[in-house]
Amino acid sequence: MKVPAAALVALLLVATCSPSQAHLDGVPTACCFSYQHRPVPRSLIASAYITSSSCTQPGVILVTKKKKKELCVDPQAPWVQAHLNHFQAQKN
Repeated sequence: MKVPAAALVALLLVATCSPSQAHLDGVPTACCFSYQHRPVPRSLIASAYITSSSCTQPGVILVTKKKKKELCVDPQAPWVQAHLNHFQAQKN
């Protein structure tokens, strides 16, 4: 019985740290409702983008290289700002 409970807890943790799709005016928008607080190494990140201003909470979504997983992170965290600056510099 302990294994299914642990699996359920793990599933809930993944679900709360994943972006959610909101449909505002018929246009899908990714929004964050909770943040992953552990820093993610830049070498694992393929891209990063800021969520829409119409979301209830500001957020940055990091997309991983390997599985294209999207992780919600706090846009005010210094390590997130460093990642955003890195990807912005790559675009220019």
